[in-house]
Amino acid sequence: MTNTEIKYSVQKIDVAKWDDILSSFDDASLYQTEAFTKFSVGGNNIEQFTMYKDDLILSAALVRVKTLPILNRGVAYIRWAPLWQKSNSPKDLSIFENALKFLYEEYVIKRKLTLRIMSNLDDEDDNITNIIKQSKYEFLEGKGKSIIVDISKDEDEIRSSFRKKWRYSLKQAEKKELEIRVGTDDNFFNEFHNIYKQMHSRKNFTEFVNVESFREMNKLLSEENKMRIFICSLNGESLSAMVTSVIGNTGIYLLGGTTQKGLELSSSYLLQWEVIKWMKNHGIENYDLGGIDKEENPGVYTFKSGMGGKEFTYVSGFEASKSFVSKSILKVAQRIK
Repeated sequence: MTNTEIKYSVQKIDVAKWDDILSSFDDASLYQTEAFTKFSVGGNNIEQFTMYKDDLILSAALVRVKTLPILNRGVAYIRWAPLWQKSNSPKDLSIFENALKFLYEEYVIKRKLTLRIMSNLDDEDDNITNIIKQSKYEFLEGKGKSIIVDISKDEDEIRSSFRKKWRYSLKQAEKKELEIRVGTDDNFFNEFHNIYKQMHSRKNFTEFVNVESFREMNKLLSEENKMRIFICSLNGESLSAMVTSVIGNTGIYLLGGTTQKGLELSSSYLLQWEVIKWMKNHGIENYDLGGIDKEENPGVYTFKSGMGGKEFTYVSGFEASKSFVSKSILKVAQRIK
């Protein structure tokens, strides 16, 4: 299990130890916490992969394993990992490359599973995509899209990058006596969920996210890693709310909602601006606004694109398998889903 002096290990997750490991990576995220993985389908069998040299951990990933009894074949699933961007260190693509090789060796060759990795890597980075191809993985169809706002700049520069209509709406909201609060406990989540339900009743959209599962995840997260819930209100009446995650050096917009009155007062513009300032003050360098779909959801696209960020296409998921049985199990599971 060696590559020169680099080694890897796979073991059952030690949550306290894993939180320490996460804190050492810039590319850490909510999707690599034990709490999130536990609430994923088949998330009870979670393994902790680490790649290291001497005593220094270079790469890590939580791996969700789902196998059929007796056959012992199935799927190993990773989301937004392997982590390879160490904090306060230059990016080293050889770390990413070695991690992919070791994961392939462990799960595809040794254990004969189908290894599927869902990534947040830049699809336009040829170095990244070439490493994936050369490491014997095949890309899946479909690509995720988001908008990333660079919040490492000073506040004036960030604000000036907003589009004219977005800045105007922000200025209008700032004239109101709106209050912004941030918290992590269940009372804040209750406030958010009430707003979210009002929005859902108004817009009647199809839900693809289980909001309650995020509440349960948050209860399991350490205080440091808990989701931050931002509420905008006027005279004690909650108008808009957002659920965010701030693990690693990128903040992530997870969930949001606005009441009819909140829309009329442009409260979501002020809320987003205060979120950016809060993240910036807590050392976050990038703000991922979450999924966008210009055709299917033009209103959300217009709002997010107005914040002056860069449209970003993720590398599609990629996978590797040497087992016909494991491949077949995955296909059947996808059809059932």
